[in-house]
Amino acid sequence: MDNRSLVHEIITLNVTHRYRVGKAAASLGLYFGQPSILEFILQNNNCTQKELAEHLHISPPSVATTLKRMEKAGFIERIEDKSDTRKKRLNVTEKGENALHDFRKLCDETDSQLFVNFSEDEKEQLMSYLKRLNANIADSNLKCDCFKKILKSQIDESEELK
Repeated sequence: MDNRSLVHEIITLNVTHRYRVGKAAASLGLYFGQPSILEFILQNNNCTQKELAEHLHISPPSVATTLKRMEKAGFIERIEDKSDTRKKRLNVTEKGENALHDFRKLCDETDSQLFVNFSEDEKEQLMSYLKRLNANIADSNLKCDCFKKILKSQIDESEELK
């Protein structure tokens, strides 16, 4: 079997999974990427927009636009910092917590469907292969720290959704 066919299957699986997860998010009124923002804010209650932007490796203006949309939808609230009125502290609302809970449930269903008819041994073997593939591509010819941060955040995000 040639490498191109294998890579094509990996990419197809990634696209299909992201599509299903995106559909799950949309069914709850969330846009792509917002569930991970809710996760971070929930785990880092009263964090700032700057802390969120640093975690996501995106610009503060990009975060501000997304947060404005999330606040308007009622998923988060921005509270003025008592010690520095220029800062806004972020909290997840009850609506946001409920949406995140439902999103996790839908993701769990998708992930369960993905591994129907796989034994625990097969899943462990697949995990071993995937880690080797990630190590191969991360260590060869990729000196960009930015790429490694993005890769790490995607891995962290996928583990948070479990």
